[in-house]
Order: sequence, then C-alpha cells, then structure tokens
Amino acid sequence: MAEEKKTAEPTKTETKPEGKPRNCAFCNKVLKRRSWYYRNGKYYCKKKCWQEEQKKLKKA
Repeated sequence: MAEEKKTAEPTKTETKPEGKPRNCAFCNKVLKRRSWYYRNGKYYCKKKCWQEEQKKLKKA
C-alpha cells in the first residue's frame, strides 16, 4: 500500500530579529556602530527620528 509522505514545512513565526537592523526605521539611513536609538521595538539613527515618527503617528 502506498503511504503518503508527510512533508513538514517550517512555519514562520514572528520572532524578534537577531541583532540590530542596518537601517533607521524612520529615515532609512545606515545605523552607525555606536550611534543608534532603540524604542518600541524599532531602531532609529537618532532620537530626533524617533520623535518625528511619534509626531507622524499622532497626526494619523
């Protein structure tokens, strides 16, 4: 009798990415080694970018 082979596809689960991303979440600039700002699960190139995104979210 023919048995069906079950292929186990890995399911994609939302997990925290390993390491920091390479670009700012607001302006998309490259993040420097020592100058990055982390808030609310995102990385920014400086505090000003984070504040500008907060202003943009409040308006929307």
